[in-house]
Amino acid sequence: MTLHFTGPEFERRRQRLLTVLAEQRLDGLLMFQQESMYWLTGYDTFGFCFFQALWLGADG
Repeated sequence: MTLHFTGPEFERRRQRLLTVLAEQRLDGLLMFQQESMYWLTGYDTFGFCFFQALWLGADG
């Protein structure tokens, strides 16, 4: 899969989210919106008409 941004940008986004999870003392984040999954991963799909979910655990 090709990212729509650089590797360092992907890591910056992931670390930013992990920091917020730690601050909020959450075990992880379950994403359902395609826009949220795209923001984090750059994964762009035409599958918006199908159920999709992404889990990011606090352990990264």
